[in-house]
Amino acid sequence: MPARPRRVASAVSALTPALARTARGLAVLLVVSVFTFLLTVLAPGDPAEEILRRGGTQPTPGSVARLRAELGLDAPLPVRYLRWLGDVLRGDLGDSYADRAPVAAEIVSRVPATLWLAALASVIAVTLAVVVAVRTVLRPHALDGRIALTLIVAAGAVPPYIVGVLLISVVAVGLGTLPTGGAGSPVAVVLPAFTLGLAGAATLLRLLRADLVSATRQPFVVLARAKGVSTARVVAVHALRAAAPAAIATASVVAAELLAGAVVVETLFSWPGLGQYAVSAIRQRDLPVVQAYVLLTAAGTALLLTLADVCAAWADPRIRGSGT
Repeated sequence: MPARPRRVASAVSALTPALARTARGLAVLLVVSVFTFLLTVLAPGDPAEEILRRGGTQPTPGSVARLRAELGLDAPLPVRYLRWLGDVLRGDLGDSYADRAPVAAEIVSRVPATLWLAALASVIAVTLAVVVAVRTVLRPHALDGRIALTLIVAAGAVPPYIVGVLLISVVAVGLGTLPTGGAGSPVAVVLPAFTLGLAGAATLLRLLRADLVSATRQPFVVLARAKGVSTARVVAVHALRAAAPAAIATASVVAAELLAGAVVVETLFSWPGLGQYAVSAIRQRDLPVVQAYVLLTAAGTALLLTLADVCAAWADPRIRGSGT
């Protein structure tokens, strides 16, 4: 086969897992949209009554009926779902019940803060996991590696809320080196990012370390050692590349968990992201905001898993032909 068609065929085979994942992701998003709509609209209480009470008006049957008609809540469920889904596909996420402001505008203003927090937490998680995993495999009896491994695993075993409270008590209050929350300073993201990153690093570290130990026993690694390649190069290059596909898949799941787990951390550190907005909406039973947040989180998860498929196929050509 000529070089150009071969490159085209290789590129197509590399994209096959991503296309399959995209199709499954769209199906998942459709199912999530149905369940999100049903869970929110079938929850106890009447949003119209909540809105009237929040506005200082005592609900009456007439006022509730008028507001329900205005909000479209008097239509049958299938009609309401199709209207809502059609609006979402056009980029209209509805208006908040709390302040009647467009949900999409509020989300757009908060997405950068959440993405910045989740991205920095992911970098922290991957960096800690790779450094400590390589260190403990290269020098399994080194004290610093064992201490780092124990601390990260211990941090991952407790809820992020507890880790955040400890970091605030020790670093922000005790040492006074970092702010306790908010976004008024460029370094305000450090503590919430470390709180999220430590939780993700624990999961990734355990898998990566086990894969590295297994990879060091593979024939090609043994052959590299026999040829005189240093142990550090064998682990850091050959074994780490062999463990990359599984690590990438786990890292994508960890990143999705960090994106979803930002709700607790953002609330704890008063970080002005989507998580804090969602918690406030849940307390106020602001259904359009809750629906939009759940859908965005599901879409972000599907996107991360698709990107992980592409990266894993690049790291391991054997995956390209699997079509999974």
